[in-house]
Amino acid sequence: MAQSLYAVLGVDPTASPSELRAAYRAMARSSHPDVVGEVDGGRSMAQVNDAWRILSDPIRRHRYDQTLAEHQPSIAGNTRVRTGPVPRAQPPEFVPQPPPASARSRRNAWVAGVRAQIGRLATLAGRSATQTLLLSRPRATREIYDRLAGTIVTELMRDTEPRVRAARAGGTAPLDLGVAATLVGIRSLADQIRRDASHSVTPELLMTAELLDRMWDILAHELPSQLTEALGGNPQVANALNR
Repeated sequence: MAQSLYAVLGVDPTASPSELRAAYRAMARSSHPDVVGEVDGGRSMAQVNDAWRILSDPIRRHRYDQTLAEHQPSIAGNTRVRTGPVPRAQPPEFVPQPPPASARSRRNAWVAGVRAQIGRLATLAGRSATQTLLLSRPRATREIYDRLAGTIVTELMRDTEPRVRAARAGGTAPLDLGVAATLVGIRSLADQIRRDASHSVTPELLMTAELLDRMWDILAHELPSQLTEALGGNPQVANALNR
């Protein structure tokens, strides 16, 4: 009989969300996220990720628990599979696990996932930075700031793999790679602005620099200070342009 998803994560079926997350983080740290291998107990990282994808979502977990109770009565009777009302939402149908993909396709999927996470994080940080700058020292209209922030997001989603490698070299944990890689990208864009400013400092270049500095501060709160320092710290490119 195949292992249950709870067994894959090494937790009891009654585990709380925080216990599930702690177990997943521990296993994720034991293996490179882009290397197909085994974690403790002979579990592959793909199995661990699949278990976390289902069990971390309340609706998917509830549907899985129902399936587990129906098809594995001995487990349901001995380990007290979670039961209770369905969470408030339209629960999707439980979908059986697809056959294992190749190592290359798993790697490509993982990189695409990190890239999407970078885009989401950068978009949220860009909106927050725009709002702060409009309230404190606006240099243009919201439309112009929104356009500049959109360009930053597009640039931050490029070169995902080398930026992830740089983030990992700084000591980033697997679950923090999206945030750290975004910070690495911000510093890369800041360096480009410094080079461009050697010719001329336009108003848009200065606004972009201010957005980058503010976005760094917003995202850096998600990581330990030691890690953000290892990644180079806030580029403070706007201050350099104002000198």
